[in-house]
This record gives sequence, C-alpha cells and structure tokens, in this order.
Amino acid sequence: MATPVTAPTQRQVILVAPEVTQGTQVLTGMFSIPVDNFQPEPNPTWLDVKSLYGDMAEIHGRTQGPIHESFSFSGPMFPDAVGYFLKNILGDQTESGASAPFTHAFSLLNSGTGQPTTLTIVHQNLLSPTTGQRYYPGAALSELTLKGNADSEFVTVEGKGMCWPSAAVPTTAVAPSFTAVTPIPFWKFAVGLGGIASGGSQTKKVREWSMTITRALRVENTAQNSQNPFIIQRGAVGMAGSITFTVPSDETELNYLLNNTQPQFQLLGTQGASATLTSLQVDHQLCAFDTEKLKLDEEAIGYDATYVAIANTTNAGASGGYSPGKITIQNAVALATY
Repeated sequence: MATPVTAPTQRQVILVAPEVTQGTQVLTGMFSIPVDNFQPEPNPTWLDVKSLYGDMAEIHGRTQGPIHESFSFSGPMFPDAVGYFLKNILGDQTESGASAPFTHAFSLLNSGTGQPTTLTIVHQNLLSPTTGQRYYPGAALSELTLKGNADSEFVTVEGKGMCWPSAAVPTTAVAPSFTAVTPIPFWKFAVGLGGIASGGSQTKKVREWSMTITRALRVENTAQNSQNPFIIQRGAVGMAGSITFTVPSDETELNYLLNNTQPQFQLLGTQGASATLTSLQVDHQLCAFDTEKLKLDEEAIGYDATYVAIANTTNAGASGGYSPGKITIQNAVALATY
C-alpha cells in the first residue's frame, strides 16, 4: 500500500496583491504574509423548490444562486505586511521618503466613490489541483483589529471580510518569499493621552490595548448572467477600542468619561534603526471614552475602559473630509506598493 497523500497544515502560506478591478485576480507581484490561521468559507445562496407535488416531502429540487465567500485571518502584526490590510479597509494613503524607511499613512478615503482598492488573496492549501493553491479575488475587509498585551504579546492583527468565489491557481504556483521583518512586541510601545506618546502626555499605565476598524459591506447581486457579485460595496467606517490601565494612581482615566473630555490618543512603537527601522503609529485626535470599570481582580486597582474614535479633520488624509483615525507605518516597502 502506498503512503497516503496528505496536506500538512504547517505548510500553509498566505499571499496578497492589490487589484486594479475588483474581482479580477492579480497573481503576480504578490507579498507573502505570515499568519497563524486563515479560514475561508463559500457562501452560496440555495434556491429550493418547495412547491406542492402531492406528497409529504419538503424539497423537490435545488439550484445554486449567487455566491460569494467569507474569510478570516489572524497572527502577529508585521509592520510591512499590515499596509495591505489598512489600505483595503480605509483607502486613503499618503506616502513619503526618498529611501528606506518609507512612511505610509492610512486614513479614510473620502473622494471619488469612496471605494478602496481590493485584494487578491492566495492560500497555499496543498489540496487544489496542479498548484496546491487557491485564489480569492475581490477581497474587501469588514473588520480589522490591532491589539497587544505588554505582559505576553506582540502586537497582533485579526481581520475578516468577503470576496468573489475562489478558484484554483491554474498552472504555476505563486512562489512565497518572506521578508526578514519581525513583529513588534507590545512592551516597546509608548502611549499618549491628551497629547503625543512622549513628554508630559505620555502615560505608562497601559498594559493592554485593542482597536477595531469596522466597515459596512454589502454584496450586490444583480441580473448579469453571473453568480458573482456585481460589486462588494463598502460603506461607513468606525473605529473603537479598549484599554486596560493596570496601575492608575488617581481618577484621571475615569474623568475622561465623566467629563467627556475626548483626549487625543497616540500609540507609537518602533523597532530597528536606519534603513531597517519599522514602526506602527495609531492616532485618534478625539478619543471618547464610553465605559470605565474598576478592575479589582489583581494586586493593584485598575480600570478597564472602552472608547470610540470621533471623526475629525486632523486625522484626515489627502482625500480630505473627516477620519476617526490615522494609522502610520514605516518600513522598507517601496512607495506605491500597497
């Protein structure tokens, strides 16, 4: 008996590339992204025949209707890879730098149709025929979360979204090629409240932080003689987060909520130096705290807080208007790549 052929989960790979037209796959110039998991799922609409046939059966036929797919992923936040996801969910990108490190700043796109660039995602599953890879075109994120814990974590990233129906990469597998960039531990980050993350506005009391960008999506199916979406329409964007203040010395954090002061929030972490420097900076010019709970389960009393980022013009990008935040990364990724 021959040894059974299996597909080791450890050999999975995720690659991405920006598309010119939503749903038209791009399988060249792809960027390899290390993730802990990637979970796709087909979502067909089933058209069942439930007409009366003179018997007691319920379904007498089934036809497949429109189809799209959903996906989710999670893993450490690599500061060169995360730009693809930030561009996809926010849309506005401002870049600078004559040489590495280059600066890429992402805000809410408010010009034109307001629809960001979509992605083709390739998943190496070792099951698809010929290449062992499957591509997911037209990918649009509905949610992107960044979070960290100074005790035990890198900054991590989680996302989910929708895309066109997938297909096997047909003839030649896309070769993965990973950069040497490493994730940034959360202990390396500084947090500012009421100002930037340095000087008198820096707070050293934050142990845990998370921030989620949400984007409304709607799969638009039309009579076009195709099961594929006509478009996955992107809608309104929100940003909200949570903070654990582990060792506060007074009620400063509580008063953010009680007085509705909406302080400026900035989180900044860097790693490396010179051309190899990488960084992540999150800015909310208006951070409205909406819950503050005493944390009484540890040796020091703390606060578990949540906030909503308020749209403002300071965090807006080149497309103008308002944005609830701006996320800036530095890395060696060339300009106009994302």
